[in-house]
Amino acid sequence: MLLLYNFLLFIVHLCSPVVALFSKKWGLWTEGQKRTKNAINSIDVLCSNSKCVWVHCASLGEYEQVKPILLEIKGRFPEYLIILTFFSPSGFNRPSSFFQADAVFPLPLDGQKMAKTWINALRPSLVLFVKQELWFHYLNELNLQKIPVFLVSGTISPSLLKMPVYTSWYVKMCRLFTVLFLQNTKDIDMARKFNLRKTVLAGNSRVDSVKNNKEEPWKNKIIEAFTLGSETIIFGSTWPVDIPFLQHFLSNPAYKNWKIIWAPHEISSLQINLLFSAVKDENSIKRFTNASEYTGNERILLLDTLGILKYAYRYAQLAYVGGGFGKGIHNLLEPIVYEIPVIFGPKFKAFPEAHFLVENGGGFSIKNVKDWQRILEKLIEPDYRNNVGMIASSYIVQNMGTMDKILPYISEVLDYDSQW
Repeated sequence: MLLLYNFLLFIVHLCSPVVALFSKKWGLWTEGQKRTKNAINSIDVLCSNSKCVWVHCASLGEYEQVKPILLEIKGRFPEYLIILTFFSPSGFNRPSSFFQADAVFPLPLDGQKMAKTWINALRPSLVLFVKQELWFHYLNELNLQKIPVFLVSGTISPSLLKMPVYTSWYVKMCRLFTVLFLQNTKDIDMARKFNLRKTVLAGNSRVDSVKNNKEEPWKNKIIEAFTLGSETIIFGSTWPVDIPFLQHFLSNPAYKNWKIIWAPHEISSLQINLLFSAVKDENSIKRFTNASEYTGNERILLLDTLGILKYAYRYAQLAYVGGGFGKGIHNLLEPIVYEIPVIFGPKFKAFPEAHFLVENGGGFSIKNVKDWQRILEKLIEPDYRNNVGMIASSYIVQNMGTMDKILPYISEVLDYDSQW
């Protein structure tokens, strides 16, 4: 399996410059790889004068899961630098000031030589990988150098373990972690099945993060004015495939007085143009960035900016979360912390919170517009909608406190390391 893994890494390395010619995202990723390689020497100098904690996330979503932990580390151990890496350009193309980090880099593509070079440059005292980030050569080199590495908010998806050959490889990588902090009892049961002993049931650290978001005294005059006196639905982290559900909502007479906030997952001219093409009356749409011209007559507010969706949910009574017709749903915790029902697509197997919502009646998965219509007919009733929202928010209440379970382990490592 190691030969196959190395071969796939070689193919990615070989083909990425060509793929980058046809894909903007791959182009950004390829440029990121060059940037990190050019920065190795400066990273070496940066970390030679200070101790550091290396934190790796796939993308921005995983960062939100680890953010509360980084805040605690910065507060308790200010002498440690936090070096943050991302696999996705959505993370590493942002300035480090956006994060609780001292420096942000793209993760160099895994490989035996690169893993050793990277880790020798960082010399981390502790490493945190988030959710399902398993990179063999990095984990193996950390293990060889006896550097503690934790998996935070980890999940073990049953779908990843259906092929016997891959299962043994997956389990082998899991055993390279010092501790696996897993999200729920299903993960723990799966870990026991494969004799993974170094596990702790810690919950989802993103729950603590969204709880903190809710408690922030955030207000926005534009959104307040737009939603004033009207019930509101937010279509959060949407893709073009989600547009038919917006069109159906617009034509639904039961919701004719509702306002709509549309927040694309990627703010691109393509997605924005598709929205305007799908809505018959373009004058009914107001772009957030042009909202100084807000007249009070528009029905749709287009959030063509980043960073405020997680706060905007506080102004809504209902949420549709995108991604469920693609690779997987986006953040469900951000809306349910505000006690509102959520609706999402069918691809949610890897998301424990989605399973909880569907199984307990706090959210709904739909496969088509017919399902969408059926759910909307129920949610038009305020009492029913409020009850569903309360069930949804109970997931937050049941899964808070992850920090209390993880921080003692982090403190043990960093307190010991500080003595040297």
